[in-house]
Amino acid sequence: MSKCKVNDKWTYNRMKVIFMENEYLSIGILPGRGSDIFQFVYKPAGIDLMLRLDKDILNPNEVFSQDRSTNNQFEDYYYGGWQEILPNSASLDYRGAILGQHGEVSLIQWEYAIVKNSEDEVSVKLWTRPLRFPIVIEKTLTLKKGSKSLEIDEVLTNESDTQLHLMWGHHIAFGLPFLEAGGAIETSATKFIAENKMPDKRIFKPGTTQDWPMVTTVDNQKKDASIILKPSESKFSELAYLNDFTAKAYYKITTDIMSFSIEWDKNIFKSLWYWQECYATQNAPWWGKTYAFALEPWTNNWEENPSKESIEKDWLKLDPRQRIETSLSTNCNH
Repeated sequence: MSKCKVNDKWTYNRMKVIFMENEYLSIGILPGRGSDIFQFVYKPAGIDLMLRLDKDILNPNEVFSQDRSTNNQFEDYYYGGWQEILPNSASLDYRGAILGQHGEVSLIQWEYAIVKNSEDEVSVKLWTRPLRFPIVIEKTLTLKKGSKSLEIDEVLTNESDTQLHLMWGHHIAFGLPFLEAGGAIETSATKFIAENKMPDKRIFKPGTTQDWPMVTTVDNQKKDASIILKPSESKFSELAYLNDFTAKAYYKITTDIMSFSIEWDKNIFKSLWYWQECYATQNAPWWGKTYAFALEPWTNNWEENPSKESIEKDWLKLDPRQRIETSLSTNCNH
């Protein structure tokens, strides 16, 4: 049986890279930019599950547009993978702090330490502080010998003496070849609502909470939203939210080759974002050439221009100096 390994001797585009592995998983982490999980290989199937667009993983400190005042720099640098998102989604002015799309932490450097390195278990701790928001986010990724799971333990701390409201998400996106033949979703969520602010070329009727998984389409037909279509089946863009988890929050994606599942705390991440881009968007940032499917645990649904009232009602609250602990756990099988 193979032993666990961790290696932090690598860089990519002058950004620090760490690889963790056991006999089942090979995980690539990018502390040099956001602590992204840019590689998630399930060895028995020989498949990297993560979305990887046809662009490089760029260093934001070296490659940038002539206009850096835009709020969508997340899209400028987006290549796929799994991002930690804090402290917001839509760009906004939060109490004088100007926050761009999907916040700061996914594009800045994280500190790290290898906290366990044995043949039976490896763990890496990563942490960072955004420039414009008084929080610190810490997470520890662990692989154990004989396990098909990646365990992620997180701590979020308010370092200020005032109450904060924030959005927190795990932007987990899947692509090819994992979804080459499509797939099926199993989840403990029971409700589905399609986002209003999407292009016309979509599948599901927006704005109405419906029972998962049989959902009304824009042409008033019922469609099973748990089926992930093959890349060649249709061209569309979709964003929706899954809510009201009956038990421990989880989802599982099953293909003709393997399955991936993840569990999380539904008291922290109350919404599961369901995003798919299937070659429909002809303009920026997808340019008609993108197939992507994401299921993303978030604290709440997206809102383009959140009011003070909705922020106070829906966003995660952190009291002065409050510390929140949570965990996520993945599993793969074939």
